[in-house]
Amino acid sequence: MTKSELVTNIRLHFPELSEADCLLCLNEMITYMSHHLSQGNKFEIRGFGTFSSKQRAARIVRNPRTGEKIQRSETAYPCFKSGKMLKDRLNKILSNTL
Repeated sequence: MTKSELVTNIRLHFPELSEADCLLCLNEMITYMSHHLSQGNKFEIRGFGTFSSKQRAARIVRNPRTGEKIQRSETAYPCFKSGKMLKDRLNKILSNTL
């Protein structure tokens, strides 16, 4: 699902909101989550999952094209751990398709 599909879906459930309002809300939520994660905090949506950021240590990597070794600095990356309700719902859907 793309961002525009999500905005359209939200608008179908809340017809009193304009498309611009739905997009603004979605953008604000993404901005808030990104800012919160960039500070090293977790962001939990009960039943859905938990977003967090982790640190990857500095290391030496190899350029696959040239074979040159490069020192890579420490980097942060986002993580997502699904919640129990989401896992249960996915497993229920999967078991119904088999």
